[in-house]
Amino acid sequence: MFECISFIEHIESLHVKLKKGTYLLLIAEETPFLDLPKIADVRMCGAIFPRVIFEGKTYAKGIVVAKLKESSTMHIVEMDAPQSYHAAKNTNAIFAIVDGFSSQIDDFVEAIYTNLPQNTKFIGSGSGKTSFIQEPVILDNEHFYMNCAIIVASSMSIGIGVKHGWKSLVGPFIATQCNGTSLEKINYKDAFSIYQEAVEKDSDLRFETTPFFKISRRYPLGIIRYNKDFVVREPVRTDGKNLVVVGNLDENSVLSILKADKEDLIQAAQEAAVHSRGVLEASDIESIIVIDCVSRYLLLGDDFGEELQAIASAYQKNTLMWGAISLGEIANTNQESIEFYNNTCVVGTFQK
Repeated sequence: MFECISFIEHIESLHVKLKKGTYLLLIAEETPFLDLPKIADVRMCGAIFPRVIFEGKTYAKGIVVAKLKESSTMHIVEMDAPQSYHAAKNTNAIFAIVDGFSSQIDDFVEAIYTNLPQNTKFIGSGSGKTSFIQEPVILDNEHFYMNCAIIVASSMSIGIGVKHGWKSLVGPFIATQCNGTSLEKINYKDAFSIYQEAVEKDSDLRFETTPFFKISRRYPLGIIRYNKDFVVREPVRTDGKNLVVVGNLDENSVLSILKADKEDLIQAAQEAAVHSRGVLEASDIESIIVIDCVSRYLLLGDDFGEELQAIASAYQKNTLMWGAISLGEIANTNQESIEFYNNTCVVGTFQK
């Protein structure tokens, strides 16, 4: 899918680094720039993230530069018009970056996935900033875009692993009233009141004195599925009654409030890497991409490096690791379904 991956600290360095070809840019949100430069014979598409990952470290400033192979294609697609994208018949892998605060993520991802060739692997990320406000974060040489996605398609194959490590603290509950990304009622009561009661009973944290997201990243919601793991949904703000989450919630979903220890999160990341690698020999691996939720990064703090080390332990030393700290994670772990996750670690193994 990608010919080479590198890291630069400043947008001005693109003139030196980029030669003829097509490039995907993962841009850390503190990187100062106004727009992408125009370079002869170079096409660029990029997305802004809370942080980027390169060679096992995360950066608040800087750009991961991934040059596409000639056999790969890249498009910017409006998320309210997924039918405008048509994958080639030989497509085996998709890497997608969506607007992480779009209300259309689930519908968009499902529509794209439904029209892909059979057995296509799909991995992706939500882009955005830690302001948690929707703004244009997808860009190319010409414009910034809001409510759009970047889709990179390839005939190459990719291994995918998905794990989160969260466990049920209390539940199940019924989401009795929802409106897109807003959870309004749980068991016919204001969603925040149910959530607040459970969290404050389990901890010394108090919503009156602590910023909401400092608490909510420790206690995400889990959508319960029959014979499958939770799909995690991250509450990012409240108006005192409703909970706004990243990604849609369907009315009458069965929910739990979740909790995890540091060790659970790190072990889950390692399991995702092991599953992603499968039985691939080191000589067949091109690089590994990590899409890891910003909430996990903030929750683990100085210990987040242990999560990246746990992922790296599934591969031969010096295997290139790159990726993004994300606002939502996308993956298909089987042929039947595609999911948009929160607070989850997704690992992709690109094959040569």
